[in-house]
Amino acid sequence: MNIAEFSIRNKVLCAIAIIVTLLAGWNAFKNMVRLEDPEFIIRQAQVITYYPGATPKQVAEEVTDPLETAIQQLAEVKEITSVSSNGKSEISVEIKYEASKSKNQLQTVWTKLRNKVNDARRSLPPGASDSIVADDFGDLFGMYYFVTGEDYSIAQLRTYAKSFRDELLQVPGIARVQLAGESSPAIYVAFSREKMQALGVSVSQIYQSLQQRNIVVDAGNTRVGDLRMSITPTGGIDSIQDLNNTLISTSDKGNLIHLSDIATVTHGEKQPDSTIMYFNGKRAIAIGVSAVSGENVVKLGKRVEAKVAESVSARPLGMQVEQFYQQGQEVEASINNFVENVIAALAIVVITLLIFMGMRPAIVIGAILLLTIAATLAVMNISGIPMHRISLGALIIALGMMVDNAIVVTEGMLIGINKGENKLAVAKRIIKQTIWPLLGGTLVGCVAFAPIGFAPGSTAEFTGSLFWVIFISLIFSWVFAITLTPLFCHDLFKQPKTASGEYTDSALSVKYKAFVRNAIQHRWKVISLTVALFVASVYGFNFVKSGFFPASTTPQIVVDFWMPEGTDIKTTQDRMKKLETYLQKLEHVNTVETSVGAGGLRYMLVYPPQSPNSSYGQALVIVDDYKNIDAMLGKIQQHIDNEFPAAQAKVWRFQLGPVGGSKIQVEFSGPNPSVLRDLADQAKAIMHHDGGAISIKDNWRQQVAAIEPIFNEAKARQAGVTRQDIAQALKQTYSGRDIGVYRDGNTLVPIIAIAPHDEQVDLADIGQVQVLSSSGAVVSLDSVVSGFKTVWRDNLMRRENRSWMIKAEADPLPGELASDLRNRLVPQMDKIQLPNGYKMEWGGEYKDSKDSQDDLASTLPLGLGTMVIIVFLLFGTVKQPVLIWCVVPLALIGVVVGLLSTGIPMEFMGILGLLSLSGLLVKNAIVLVDQIDLEIKEGKPRLDAIVDAATSRVRPVTMGALTTVLGIIPLFFDAFFKSMSVVLGFGLTFATLLTLIVMPVLYSVFFKVGNDERKTAM
Repeated sequence: MNIAEFSIRNKVLCAIAIIVTLLAGWNAFKNMVRLEDPEFIIRQAQVITYYPGATPKQVAEEVTDPLETAIQQLAEVKEITSVSSNGKSEISVEIKYEASKSKNQLQTVWTKLRNKVNDARRSLPPGASDSIVADDFGDLFGMYYFVTGEDYSIAQLRTYAKSFRDELLQVPGIARVQLAGESSPAIYVAFSREKMQALGVSVSQIYQSLQQRNIVVDAGNTRVGDLRMSITPTGGIDSIQDLNNTLISTSDKGNLIHLSDIATVTHGEKQPDSTIMYFNGKRAIAIGVSAVSGENVVKLGKRVEAKVAESVSARPLGMQVEQFYQQGQEVEASINNFVENVIAALAIVVITLLIFMGMRPAIVIGAILLLTIAATLAVMNISGIPMHRISLGALIIALGMMVDNAIVVTEGMLIGINKGENKLAVAKRIIKQTIWPLLGGTLVGCVAFAPIGFAPGSTAEFTGSLFWVIFISLIFSWVFAITLTPLFCHDLFKQPKTASGEYTDSALSVKYKAFVRNAIQHRWKVISLTVALFVASVYGFNFVKSGFFPASTTPQIVVDFWMPEGTDIKTTQDRMKKLETYLQKLEHVNTVETSVGAGGLRYMLVYPPQSPNSSYGQALVIVDDYKNIDAMLGKIQQHIDNEFPAAQAKVWRFQLGPVGGSKIQVEFSGPNPSVLRDLADQAKAIMHHDGGAISIKDNWRQQVAAIEPIFNEAKARQAGVTRQDIAQALKQTYSGRDIGVYRDGNTLVPIIAIAPHDEQVDLADIGQVQVLSSSGAVVSLDSVVSGFKTVWRDNLMRRENRSWMIKAEADPLPGELASDLRNRLVPQMDKIQLPNGYKMEWGGEYKDSKDSQDDLASTLPLGLGTMVIIVFLLFGTVKQPVLIWCVVPLALIGVVVGLLSTGIPMEFMGILGLLSLSGLLVKNAIVLVDQIDLEIKEGKPRLDAIVDAATSRVRPVTMGALTTVLGIIPLFFDAFFKSMSVVLGFGLTFATLLTLIVMPVLYSVFFKVGNDERKTAM
């Protein structure tokens, strides 16, 4: 039984299917996971190892190198980058996409990484800490709050923030709650060397007493009757007073004294601070909340908001929990906006159908469209595709394509019924004729997007759901076109009272027939003109601007602020407070969040946090409308350049998609760090000379000064002093020396030995620092060193894949494309003379874009090959498929016209649109060529068959193109899809018009159809 006949004869079954589809779609819409942007896996982990006292070079050679050697043995590793600084090795490990397509696979790789790092522990020098493998680098804290209180100390804010963190962890759906900027408590013990000497107390005795008293001891347990009771001796340190009362024996007579007799104990904050945060000018502690994977962040956000509101009554008076970013609210607003766009696109499509096809056909096609959307949402929900920017954008793109199949069936049935044919017979005939061509066209349309769905890499992963949503929707559109469309047409279309059996052409159809006949008669002129247009478009494409991903519409400005490398955090804090005051006074500014010493928590996937550095500060500014951002960027940048001449700053806005870092990067690699610095300086000079670059720097930053006491071994041996004694004396004098920990509840508070105020010495008097030997003898530093010298050295030494690498970095002026700046810099950069063994490559946006395009290109041959095979299988010949593929390049004509006329760059999404255009054009061409072949088989003269077939397919083809073009109009106003909407809109418009003219002409050429092959002379 014909499938159309089955549907018409089983209306109850079809009604049940319709009801189930609508209910499933509505249920999915209400309950499916909602996100602002698609999740993409951050395949990076950090391996952090501390090596106190080591220079950056020593860290690189003794710690970083053996760890990198071990890590690179993993076959899953794509890239290893490292930065070695004073006493710290930080290695970033990126994993190959093919080895970590899911989070479960990635966790397996992290386990292997930990095993390799643990095995390399034997190769590390004495004094190096155990390596920390941080694989939560990509955790997203989408609900971002700040605890503030003007009359409260940072310790009081921290106490409340910790208790509030515990409350938040009780909310269902929360995976993790992270604090930042909370500072660290510390207990400072200021030892008086004069009193220690007078009482005969040695340093080792003090440390031994503190360690013995502060450890947790196990005294076992015993049986008491029927019970077993544990034995827990007291005597530990439970308070500052207990610490003061710690007994210490003197070294000469064994007398006991209290710690308070020789030292002053104070409770405070560890100095210097590692990270300092402010919220609207008030000292603050950040609280980041991350959701369990797959959780509906809109619903979770509301539960978190309820918890915040509930906590008000228990919060100390004057203390506040202020919201900076709430992913749930952002997602809800974004989804609602996109749903409005979907409804607008749906309305545009239905109104277009209503105008050009009439009420009843519009109702039929509109109903099929609604069912297709419902079925698509249901399958998205079942298969775990969330509702976000990409999936909803795919629905809008697919709206026009969804109606193509239904239009062809509806048009065929409408013509047949108007001729007076039996409704059931018409339905059977139309479906029999079109079922396979429509399937082939649908599959080609799907496969055109396949390179996006199957390409490797984070960019394709970000946009991959575009393919799957379009695939699902188009398959359903075909299913409903051959099942429910005949049923709706059968029941809604009325049989004309009188029918001649012939279908009368409209005036427009008559004119089109005449035009096509004329074009075929002048076939070579038409082909020549088409080729000329194509050649002109190829030339014009050279003037199309290129881009990667557009700027985000998030109403936030980011200010990255760098003082010279090595700047004390207090100085950076002072400058950032001045900048913060300026930003708060700007018009349109609602909120300013300031961090000093590091970036904030990753609250958006497109926000890359900055590693800790005392010379770094960042301001995140929320404005009232993202449209005001462009005008503010230059103003803020100019203010910083004028008011903070010693600083380097970059004022920027977030980008959509997986990007980050400076947009312009010139990478130099080679064996000698000094040569690399010289090459980077040459590159930076070129950037400065251009005049169109800002935030010019290199990622090794400036060299820093270091003081080197020249150790005299002979003098030191005579005085009984070791290098360690000197280091400990200097550390205790200037920064403090850790000598133990104090347990304060669940917090381990470091106990730090410092010099009393009256024994502290300025750097100019460093030689007067008193060095205490392990035996108790005290000598001045001058007596055990040969002098002091100041040296300049690299503070940050970076490598990539075990080779030294430095990057000269810059960004374009606000409003300028990075590609334009790079194009100006390339000729000058190419003139830099590279010594043997050194390489120069372009990184930044150029590399990211190239990598993404390469990932896409890796699956492109498979996609195109599949499309070609489908077309060949449909026709079983060679000429028709070749003919069809000849019209595909014509899409470039409209694309170039659109991009040049609007000034919009060809971005990554535009490239995806260009690829999908091929599927749309092939789909239209299949329907047209198949109809020509069908009419020739029915015995029509070949010229008449070409003209009549083209005329019969004008309305389905133009309506399909028109609904697609008009349907994507809402996407033009979305920054992410703007480039794609222009490519699809202009490309499809021009290509469709050309196809309706050129395809009949090419058919006549390919099959050598004469101008006289017709029934009557025209």
